[in-house]
Amino acid sequence: MKHSKLSVWLLPASALVLAGLAAPRPEPAHAAAPAASAAAGTPTSTPAPAERPPPLGEPRYDAALGRWVAPLGQGRAVLTIEPRLQARLERTLASNAVPWGVTVLIEPATGRVLAMAEHSEAEPARKGLARTAMAPAASIFKIVTAAALLERGVRPDDEVCYHGGKRRLQPKLLADDPRRDSRCMSLTSALGHSANVVFAKLAGRDLGAAELRTAAGRFLFGEPIPFALPVDVSPAPIPDDPFQLANTAAGFGPVRLSPLHAALLAATVANGGVFVPPSLVEEADGATPPVPPAPWRVIDEQVAGALADAMRSTVTEGTARKVFRRGGPGSLRGVEVAGKTGSLTDPSPYRDYSWFVGYAPMDRPEVAVATLVVNGQKWRTRATAVAREALEAYFSNRVASADAPGLRTAKAPAP
Repeated sequence: MKHSKLSVWLLPASALVLAGLAAPRPEPAHAAAPAASAAAGTPTSTPAPAERPPPLGEPRYDAALGRWVAPLGQGRAVLTIEPRLQARLERTLASNAVPWGVTVLIEPATGRVLAMAEHSEAEPARKGLARTAMAPAASIFKIVTAAALLERGVRPDDEVCYHGGKRRLQPKLLADDPRRDSRCMSLTSALGHSANVVFAKLAGRDLGAAELRTAAGRFLFGEPIPFALPVDVSPAPIPDDPFQLANTAAGFGPVRLSPLHAALLAATVANGGVFVPPSLVEEADGATPPVPPAPWRVIDEQVAGALADAMRSTVTEGTARKVFRRGGPGSLRGVEVAGKTGSLTDPSPYRDYSWFVGYAPMDRPEVAVATLVVNGQKWRTRATAVAREALEAYFSNRVASADAPGLRTAKAPAP
C-alpha cells in the first residue's frame, strides 16, 4: 500500500501548506541580529524583541468546566487535551503499575495534542514525563536512518544479506560473509522487523556522519521543539567513527528522545513528510494564546510514503504483529495501523525501555501515538500493548462522543 496524500479538507487554515509545498522552517530569532558597525562610528541598535505570549502554567483538570486548563499569564487557557481519553490512558498505565510510563496522542494534520498521560510507581510526584528526553531512542531512531538512506538513493526493496546482531553489533558482522550471510532482507522489511545488522550495514555503505546528522536535525533531534510548555531537546550525537556511526544508525547510540517528540516523528510520516508543530491551547481567557509556527516540510513525500509502507509492515508482519493481530471487544479490526517499535536495556541501574510510535488509519491518518514504558527487573507490560489500548481508546471515544459538543478530530477540524 502506498501512502495516500492528505486531503485539503483535513487541514486547518494555518496548515494549508500540507496540500502543496510546505513553508520552510523559520530561522531562529538570533539569526536576524544586525552586524555591529561601531568600528565605523555608526551607533548600533538592537531591535526590540518580539512580544512573547506569557508562559503556560502546569495543566490540571477542571471538574466544573469538564476540561483541562492551565494558567496563562493573568488569564487561563483551555487545553486541547480530551478528558476522557486522558483519563483512560492514565488508568491503563496505573493499572499496569509501570515504574515509568507515558502515552501521547496527537492529531497529525492539526498538531492538536489530545493526551499526555503519564504514571510512575517509582517517582509518583514527578511531572512532565511526556516532555522529558528520559529514554534512549533505541530503534525508533531507525525512522531517521531509513529516511536518510532513502534520500541517498537506497530503494525500499533493496536487500542486504546478513547474520547475527539481534542483541548487539560487532564490527565483523558489518563485513559481507557469503558463507554465513544466510538471511536477506529489504529496507522495508528491515524497518518492520527492526533488523539491526541490515541498518548498520546500509549505514556503513551509504551514509556518512554528515548525512545522518542532517537527517536527525531535520527531524528536530538536537533542536528545540516549538510548544506551549518546555520540552527537552532530544540529543543525537552522531559519531564519525565508522562502527560507532553504524551502531548509532541501528539504534544503539547515545540518542535520547521525549515521548512528545516521538509522537511528532510518527505524525510527520502521517502528514506525508510535513512537520506540524504541536498545539496545546484551544482558547484563552484574559491572555494572548501562544500561536504555533507554520508547518514545514521535513522529507519528500515519496520518502514519507516509503517510510509509511515500512511502518505498516511492523504491524502486519514485524515486531508488533502479535499484539496487533489479537481481536476481541474494542479491537482495531478494520483500522490499519503503521508503527515502529523500539527496545533497549540499560544494565546500570537496570532499566528496560520499550517504545511504540505510530499512527492510524493508514489511508486517512487521524491520530499519532507514542508510548514509552520503562520497566525494572520485574516486567510489567510493554509499550506495544499500551499503545494498542490507546488507539482503541481513541477510536472508541471518537465513536461514543461524535455528537458531543467540543469534540474535534482531524476529520472535523476547528473552523
